This record gives sequence, C-alpha cells and structure tokens, in this order.
Amino acid sequence: MKLNFNIKTYIDKDLTIEQLKIVLFKSMLKMHELATMNCPVDRGRLQNSIILTPATPGYDSYLLADGVEYGEDVEYGTAPHMVAIKELKDWSRRVIGDEGAAYGVAAKIAKEGTDAQPFFRPAMDQVKNIWVERFTAQVFG
Repeated sequence: MKLNFNIKTYIDKDLTIEQLKIVLFKSMLKMHELATMNCPVDRGRLQNSIILTPATPGYDSYLLADGVEYGEDVEYGTAPHMVAIKELKDWSRRVIGDEGAAYGVAAKIAKEGTDAQPFFRPAMDQVKNIWVERFTAQVFG
C-alpha cells in the first residue's frame, strides 16, 4: 500500500508574526498582573515599581522589571551579612556612662538574612504553563 499526501496551503507570514506579537503582549500583561498581585507589600514601593515597557502591543520584545535596588533581594532572599554603618546612618545605640548619655556608633552591623519571597518567578511559571496556551488559542483559534 502506498500513501501520498500533499498539503497545499498558504501561510501569511506577516499575519502570523502580528498574531504572535499579540500573544506575547497578552502574556507580558498577565505576568505584570500576577507579579504585582504576588509581590510582598510593606510600604508598597516595590509593588508600585513593577513596570512593563513598552506598555503597548505590537513589539517583539518587552521588559518587565522592578525599579528598586532591593527587588532581587526580595525575590531570592539574602544570607546573613555585615553592613557598613555608612549604609545605615540612622542606626546607633545609646551608651550611658558617668558623664551622662552619649551615642556610640559601630563601624559595621551584622544583619540577619531574609527569606526569599518570590513574585516574578511564580508569575513567569504560571504564564508559561497556563496562559501562553490560552492566549495562543484565543488569537489563532
């Protein structure tokens, strides 16, 4: 027995690329939403700094980032470490002696580490495992 198949179809490359850009943009919006929802909040600075750029559809790459210097420490946690007093100007301890009260400042202060509180990685995993397929079905369906 012999089978012979021929598939004759036309694929509009430009349309396909535009549809893929829509899937990418929807995926990035969802990741932004999930990262913001899952972000631990103390004062809200980290949560409010999560920004998607560019914020409009039609691009082939996007950047989702937090705009604070400690975002990575929140995501991954920190080990116990020493901090120079220059970084902690307001930290001091009160010393009481014969002459009355005085303030002494240490050269370095030991700080405990912090536990990881991931918010970007879970958002990325959920988008990758659930939402990309859904958005692809919506756009190409």
